[in-house]
Amino acid sequence: MREFIEKLFSNNKKPNAVAAGSDERAGQDQAAEDTGAAEGSGVLDDTMFMSSNSSAEQEQQAAGNMLDDTMPSKVGAEDSAISPPLKDWIPTGDQDIGLSAAQRCHIGSVRNRNEDSCFIFTAEFGGQEPLPPTGLYIVADGMGGHHAGHEASKNVARLVAQLILERIYVPLLRNSTAANSRPLEPIGEVMVEAVQTANHFVHDNDPKKSSGTTLTAALILGRRLYVAHVGDSRAYLFSEDELALLTNDHSYVHRLQEAGQLTEEEAAVHPQRNMLYKAVGQGDDLDIDTFTKSLPGQGKLILCSDGLWGLVSDEHLAQVLSQDIPLPVMTDELVTMALKAGGHDNITAIIVNFRF
Repeated sequence: MREFIEKLFSNNKKPNAVAAGSDERAGQDQAAEDTGAAEGSGVLDDTMFMSSNSSAEQEQQAAGNMLDDTMPSKVGAEDSAISPPLKDWIPTGDQDIGLSAAQRCHIGSVRNRNEDSCFIFTAEFGGQEPLPPTGLYIVADGMGGHHAGHEASKNVARLVAQLILERIYVPLLRNSTAANSRPLEPIGEVMVEAVQTANHFVHDNDPKKSSGTTLTAALILGRRLYVAHVGDSRAYLFSEDELALLTNDHSYVHRLQEAGQLTEEEAAVHPQRNMLYKAVGQGDDLDIDTFTKSLPGQGKLILCSDGLWGLVSDEHLAQVLSQDIPLPVMTDELVTMALKAGGHDNITAIIVNFRF
């Protein structure tokens, strides 16, 4: 496995389409300074794992051991189809049909380093035999205070993007589809394997150091949406003036909310609200949330880190998304709202507009 990962990561080939990504990497001095400060204080200043001897677990046990492995951790798939026939997508000739996207990855007002990374890829192919609009969108939030959280988010976002594009989109360009006009490989399986590969890469790169990142990856192929998700970054769907959360937070406080131990208001100010029980880079095979669903005729998909959704309410998020303004202006407005609310964390937002 490690040889396979190293071979992939050392290969500098680029996809045969234009991709846009964003990540910020600090120097070694800054990394050492941040890591030393975190270790000296004994407190992790951003997203954290829940350790076996942590006070968080003690509080959980005190609550009556209501949280166990029997609790569902996956988001249920509304639609069971894995790889629908590409011929189901029929172009109309309308120039407004398709995908467009914008991203902002801001360091925030407090942090000295940006632990977030994001990636956007949008492709269209026209002609006598067009391909369906295709988009891949990724948000990763590295674990602040841990060793090289910014490296973890960067490496995971890039590696997952590379593997998905190589196994899903590049074969489409080569006309390598099955006889039934479906992609050669089940898309859901490809996304899971890509995340698992990235998970092992982060851990195996230096198993003695604790490092990790959240990951929310969304692939759009025609009118079909595929999502792979780990951590507490989020994906939302905005359509017909309604905002719907698509993902579950893999956080300690969210489990307490599900168990009825915390209200939403209590969770928002809980001292361990950033503590994760699941993140990419743990080493063992992850239980990854995956689902697929058909998209409505038009709307918006939003991916963001907790630096945005933790400071901008769903109500305000929906108000911004309902405006008739360019996507870059929309993402800037969301980031500005988070900054005005304190900007105490890195802030990342991807907005995808779709119309079919």
